[in-house]
Amino acid sequence: MTKSTMKKGLSLMVVFLAIASMMSCIAAIPVAVMYYKEANKTKAKAEMPVPPDKVYSTAVSMAEEKGLQIVKREDEKRYLEVTDGVQTASLKAVPMENGDTEITVVAAVPSEEEKEKRKEQEKELTLRIIDRICERREVKCTITKQKE
Repeated sequence: MTKSTMKKGLSLMVVFLAIASMMSCIAAIPVAVMYYKEANKTKAKAEMPVPPDKVYSTAVSMAEEKGLQIVKREDEKRYLEVTDGVQTASLKAVPMENGDTEITVVAAVPSEEEKEKRKEQEKELTLRIIDRICERREVKCTITKQKE
């Protein structure tokens, strides 16, 4: 894997995270990001104080800005799936009764070979996406690891 491919992988997470962060105003209370690791995927969930349409449109914009391949796009369901050519990740923005958004990001776990090549990346894909969205939306996020 080249540095360019690795940067695209990092960009994939950064894009989704930036999307979420661009969706809201500065929040006084940090957003808790629940992080799960399963056999073949990782998952990050958070409740953001931003309308779901803004979260979703930010995700789409960020994916396009970063030149990621959009594998699946369902605007009416606020669902987006992208790939950097190595890993695939999806984002779903679900409206909550209070007007906030429950954002879920799921990514395929890379093979052992891909993991070795990506060791220099500080966080895996789902966390990079959530972090970037929080940053872009100026929302403070705190990651809570749930299970491995």
